[in-house]
Amino acid sequence: MSLVRVLEPEVMDTGEDAQAYDNMDHAAVNTAFCDALLSHDPDLGYALDVGTGTCLLPIQLCRRVPTARIKAIDLSASMLALGRRHVEQAGLAAAIALALVDAKALPESDETFSAVLSNSIVHHIPEPMGVLREMVRVLQPGGLLFVRDLVRPEAEASLAALVDTYAANDTPYQRALFDASLRAALSLEEVREMLRSLQIPPECAQLTSDRHWTLAFRRPPRPA
Repeated sequence: MSLVRVLEPEVMDTGEDAQAYDNMDHAAVNTAFCDALLSHDPDLGYALDVGTGTCLLPIQLCRRVPTARIKAIDLSASMLALGRRHVEQAGLAAAIALALVDAKALPESDETFSAVLSNSIVHHIPEPMGVLREMVRVLQPGGLLFVRDLVRPEAEASLAALVDTYAANDTPYQRALFDASLRAALSLEEVREMLRSLQIPPECAQLTSDRHWTLAFRRPPRPA
């Protein structure tokens, strides 16, 4: 029997959670995300990072694309506090604006951003359809929606193997966070079912590693 989704807290808002997350080694995963994103959209323009955490992705992106401007949002004040520190230390305060925002109700007008990106927020949301709908709403015609998240393993043995492989050197607390995130993740078919409801081709979501799915969708341009 496939594993049933087990929700985890939507917001990692304790200082302990935020620091534990920030202390994990995200370098390889973040670089892979940026490589894939920039292969679709090398310029970025004015982008929105949904669920930025401690703002490591926007920092890497702005270093690689100096003309990019990114609004980085999260619902965790503790995460954003660490993120602001990272942005200031990187000297990128002019390029990255951080804000405490609920992704289920974005304050921006329709068609504001040339790119909308998100890494590992979907599994935190009990009903993620609303978040994806908001991401599409604020995306300009012709803009890129790029979302990556964990995929839920099919069996306990597979989940345990992923934790052993990718969190072998982490603390017990960090391993427990990763375990909980895998249990809260969606299956690929669950993701594709949401995309069908949003009139996004389901094949835009693909498995891209042994633990990730990725959605790459370019909103159709306005008719000429």
